[in-house]
Amino acid sequence: MSESQANAKRLSPFHHKEASLGAQFTVGDFGWAIAEKYTDPVKEKKAAEEGVGIADLSHLTKLGLNGLGLKQLISERYNPATAEMRGKVLTSGRGIYENAWCAMFSADEAMLVCNESFKEKIIKEMTSGKTGHFTIVDVSSVFAGCCLSGPNGTGLLRRLTELNVNPEDFPNLSVTRTPIRHVPTILMRNDLGPTLAYQLYFERAYAEYVWDTIFSSGKGLGVAPVGSLALKLLGLS
Repeated sequence: MSESQANAKRLSPFHHKEASLGAQFTVGDFGWAIAEKYTDPVKEKKAAEEGVGIADLSHLTKLGLNGLGLKQLISERYNPATAEMRGKVLTSGRGIYENAWCAMFSADEAMLVCNESFKEKIIKEMTSGKTGHFTIVDVSSVFAGCCLSGPNGTGLLRRLTELNVNPEDFPNLSVTRTPIRHVPTILMRNDLGPTLAYQLYFERAYAEYVWDTIFSSGKGLGVAPVGSLALKLLGLS
């Protein structure tokens, strides 16, 4: 066990899978052991750009938002906010929301994803002087998450779900719920610049199963693990 792993207080449900592939870990904010790299981050970036890179996002904070008045609340904090937000991922936030993206499932249900350092500020801002009735629940401990980036990501998802993920039918900044090999999953498309990218969120108990399924189903598509350094090179802040 490395010194970073020994000092970590919080482990991703993918941790042992990542370690078995030679991940080098760093201790991130709030004690998370984060897979920083597997080999050379530049090479990992290239592998993702040519095939499919899989990166762990489980350390991100996930906030479940529900209730009346939610659509107005979100539209005031994101720009542009379209009239029809259902099935959209909003990323152009104002102020502290610039560092968070919001998946709108309906007018009264959403999930906001951000770095944990912004969680308390966002909760405080959302609940101070709020109008309407809605709840905010931290569901971070419920969901594991990963990012699939690269041109073969769509082909991989076609092997994992019956959802139509053709780019013209599931464009950038779309979100839906769909089974991934029978595992209920929140699927977002959130491209990293010119690189096609999907984010998947599902119950932590299924994390290792989903990880193994991605690698076994991705044979011939160039699936490779990607650390946090390469993910930043791809454009994820």
